[in-house]
Amino acid sequence: MRNSSLILEQYADSKNFEARVELNRRFGTNPFRWTSWVFDQIKFPEGARILELGCGNALLWRSNLHRIPNDSHIILSDFSEGMLNDARNILNTALDKFEFNVINAEQIPYSDGLFDIVIANYMLYHIQNLDKALSEISRVLKPGGTLYAATFGLNYMKELTELVSNYDDDISFSLNPLARAFGLENGEELLGKSFEDIRIMTYYDNLEVTDAEPLVNYILSTKVNKIIKGPNKEDFKGYVKSILKSRGKINITKKSGLFVAQKAKINSLIL
Repeated sequence: MRNSSLILEQYADSKNFEARVELNRRFGTNPFRWTSWVFDQIKFPEGARILELGCGNALLWRSNLHRIPNDSHIILSDFSEGMLNDARNILNTALDKFEFNVINAEQIPYSDGLFDIVIANYMLYHIQNLDKALSEISRVLKPGGTLYAATFGLNYMKELTELVSNYDDDISFSLNPLARAFGLENGEELLGKSFEDIRIMTYYDNLEVTDAEPLVNYILSTKVNKIIKGPNKEDFKGYVKSILKSRGKINITKKSGLFVAQKAKINSLIL
């Protein structure tokens, strides 16, 4: 994992993840929620075997429990045991539908050609050796199997970068390093080393934030929390409240997408 100690700290459990989900849930302007949209893109073959890498607290499945095909076999995995424990707790009434496993995507502990589907939802940009992970994903997929990989672009939430910088220009807050590691702009090229047919589906949304608390919680769910701490947290919250008082709301631009990448079929490899 890219800076694995920091990622383990960030995702020791789902607290930080939930802060990010809450901001999007409350203030997103797209009425068709992200988790429903992603699930709509997934094509489940009969008796599908599915592996999700970086499942977090299983939000994708919790939001679509009634839509999961009964004959599917689903393995939820994450780099963090704490996140997996939260996933188990959240899915406690439907645990019979899932298996759980702690997995590093660079070393997937399953045999070749086992899965019809691999899902990587907002996580590939955290991986240190992405080429190795993509090769591993391709290896465990059946010929013709599909990877669904979600990410965002370089201008994603750029207003938050400006907000933090205007508060203190010595504080760096930007999601661009993640987008440069695996984003909408370069994802197709990176996936092309291990996959044949690659398509991108785009999801448009914006945030219209009218409450300081969830916005501050979102920002403090990142490494910025190590800088804006103690009494500075209340000072920063007051700063955000003053902006909301003068503007009424803070608009935040978002553009996400889902890469749908298919592993080559045996026949096409022979040809």
